[in-house]
Amino acid sequence: MSVGVYNETYFARRPEERERDGVLYGVILVNKKTYERECIKVGIASGKDWRHVIKRARGFQGYDLRIQRTYHGSLYEVFCIEQMLHRKFECDKFKPSHKFGGHTECFKIDSKILDEFKIIKQQTDPRHNQW
Repeated sequence: MSVGVYNETYFARRPEERERDGVLYGVILVNKKTYERECIKVGIASGKDWRHVIKRARGFQGYDLRIQRTYHGSLYEVFCIEQMLHRKFECDKFKPSHKFGGHTECFKIDSKILDEFKIIKQQTDPRHNQW
């Protein structure tokens, strides 16, 4: 489980933040030196769509980003989904060659974690999701 900006204590102390727009994202990180697809990162950002993921990705030093999946919901909703995915796929955790903010949220390139986004989409209102 990751320890980022968002956690249960954050939302308990700032209940107004729970309903802000949030985006859950699944991206492939490409090593800028080797040009190899190194891993999958699943994380969250405040905002509504892929543009907020790109803004967040500026901190992924050493990597280019390939967006695979996004899901828009409330910030708390996407936080809860992110935590569930991280627990479910803990056996697929991957340690990237470069440390960056969010490096603990990486998974093996062959992980099936991105497939879970389709299940999430089926269980929620598809009008709010981007595929």
